[in-house]
Amino acid sequence: MNQIKLFLLLLFFLSCNNNQSTQKLRSEKIGIDTSNNTYTVTAEDSSMNDAISKAKRTIGEFDEALKSNNPLYTNFSIKKRYTTADGGGEHMWIAGIIFFKGNYQGIVNNDAERTTEVKYGDTVIVQKDEITDWMYLVNNVLKGGYTIREVRNKMTKEERNKIDNDLGFKIED
Repeated sequence: MNQIKLFLLLLFFLSCNNNQSTQKLRSEKIGIDTSNNTYTVTAEDSSMNDAISKAKRTIGEFDEALKSNNPLYTNFSIKKRYTTADGGGEHMWIAGIIFFKGNYQGIVNNDAERTTEVKYGDTVIVQKDEITDWMYLVNNVLKGGYTIREVRNKMTKEERNKIDNDLGFKIED
């Protein structure tokens, strides 16, 4: 139960919305809106785009870990971008990942703010080229989670310390 609670806290930092046009960040600092647990970026955010590119390049690591059935590997999740009415996108985390007919199957694990394509609890199929991030834990240490790391890197030291304590697992630099 405690691990589920910690995982839900993590989702606070995982939900990422973007739009083709420049959006006003909900927080002047890094775009975190605590009222609806989202992080807003523009489509031109180069550091977030680099994090997504790294996740795409390294998806093989996720696949190997998932296939291993190692009991120390837990909380497998992937992120996919869904279209929004304004032509932008909302990146949603999908948990409970299994391989299914050459793709991934899982359950949408956060509430949609702007997309109507999916909602929390939906079972979805995701193709490898649709993945915008991936993560899992090994002995409570985050593997992958490049967009999570990017959000964390934009925090002050105090904010990082707080989230690190709240999450209950380690994010290695």
